[in-house]
Amino acid sequence: MPCKIKDIAVENIRYRILVIEDDKLDQMAFERLVESENLPYDYTIAGSISEAQSILSSEQFDVIISDYSLGDGTGFDILKSVKNTPVILVTGAGNEELAVKAWRAGAYDYLIKDLERNYLRALPITVENVIKHKMTEEKLQLLSGAIMCTDDSVYITDLENKIIFVNRAFCKTYGYREEEIIGKDSNILWIERTQSRNTRSVFQVARGGWGIGFYHKRKDGSVLPVSLSKSIIKDAKGNAVAVVGVAHDISEYILLEDELKTASQKQQEQNHLLLSQKN
Repeated sequence: MPCKIKDIAVENIRYRILVIEDDKLDQMAFERLVESENLPYDYTIAGSISEAQSILSSEQFDVIISDYSLGDGTGFDILKSVKNTPVILVTGAGNEELAVKAWRAGAYDYLIKDLERNYLRALPITVENVIKHKMTEEKLQLLSGAIMCTDDSVYITDLENKIIFVNRAFCKTYGYREEEIIGKDSNILWIERTQSRNTRSVFQVARGGWGIGFYHKRKDGSVLPVSLSKSIIKDAKGNAVAVVGVAHDISEYILLEDELKTASQKQQEQNHLLLSQKN
């Protein structure tokens, strides 16, 4: 079933849009589109680069839609002056080289004007996709920040067991630099007597993960007791694409456990001695 432009709005969310366009007819065409399709846009129109920069100094937007060629500059001037707001660049010339330059300069997308202004039909979908892309980037940044700041060692392997990511805690705990460990088989982390435990398939991992005590080894060969949990990373279609492992150093727990065992044994020996003396 074909999708109408108005159907792409998500849960009545309204988007703040800055349109930078010096052509009055194009400005009016954009306004008609928003009104006729009831698009969820709270928009501001700037007729020049200087006006846009003045607006941006005091207001924030979800997306900027900028014409490439403007009276006092080009869309690249906007790309240079904004850092965190996605920009869609619109041009009247289908120049592939210009499109490549726009993407390299940080544009999220690139649309080509036509005399009939049919490009406006693609604009709402483009805006929606750009905002979703930006939101995904922000979520990934938050997730990456959280992973990098956690005290537990986090590593990710591909389906061939090659390490493709480690966090700072992993490098500190295991003694590897990031560039040393990326691309290595994760079996490098296991001491020989436990390597066979790591050969379970990712499908076994998917049925519940691991949360068991294992013995890993550091770069210097020293033994590292860890509580290890593994989980599958899946793509949007539900296919397994990687495995994430979270290893918690339980050296202190093992040491405390040994101390408790030693204390318990001594107590048993003392009790046994006392019983022997009484008899």
